[in-house]
Amino acid sequence: MIKIPFENLESSDLIVDTIYKGGDLKGKASEVISKLLPNCSNSGGFRKVMRKDNSGLPAYVVLYTSMSELAWPDYLDEETGIFRYYGDNRTPGKTILDTPRKGNGLLELVFECLNSKDGSIQNISPFLIFKKGAIGWDVQ
Repeated sequence: MIKIPFENLESSDLIVDTIYKGGDLKGKASEVISKLLPNCSNSGGFRKVMRKDNSGLPAYVVLYTSMSELAWPDYLDEETGIFRYYGDNRTPGKTILDTPRKGNGLLELVFECLNSKDGSIQNISPFLIFKKGAIGWDVQ
């Protein structure tokens, strides 16, 4: 398995199944994804990086999962590449779309674009999936 050290993140390519190592400092200074992907936030399950064309659409979306929610078991089928993600609302009493980062709303938009006949499928951004690594701030 390939492992990329923290100090090499900013110049690293994205490689499937690679472990990107977190830093040694306490707190978010050791967080990986925002170092690996410019303009990406350093927390949250959904992390949108917006296009520069003022379209209001994401250039890409990072989905981050701990893969450890027993009641909401996210799952990646490594053979097909299909990722089952339960979204970012785990608070009882809230609607599925009532979340701070509006991630479930983004999934709803993607679903609408997939099922549209007007060519809006072109507006679907790539989704990059990262899961929590075994040690500290590591991600895979």
